[in-house]
Amino acid sequence: MAHLDITILGQHYKMGCPDGEEENLEKSVIQFNDKLKSMKAQAPGRRNEQHIVMVALNYCHQLNVERIKNEQYTRELNERIQLLQDSIEQALRPTTEKIE
Repeated sequence: MAHLDITILGQHYKMGCPDGEEENLEKSVIQFNDKLKSMKAQAPGRRNEQHIVMVALNYCHQLNVERIKNEQYTRELNERIQLLQDSIEQALRPTTEKIE
């Protein structure tokens, strides 16, 4: 397990992450901080905690939207695969008609 020192809104945290995932975590921190800065610029009167909650909820919503899209795509793919399997099985079935 790797440990990284990260900073969010000026607060320093030590965070663990799986080995090899350090770069992804650092990119996520940068993305999160950028979103926080953008949100703070739009609503400067809010407390930092409010901004953090809003950004986290935004990301959760985006994740759920993508999960739903992925599930739908998976269903459609499974239906296509089933149609292909059915077509292949039908093509490979021996014919019962006699050729005269």
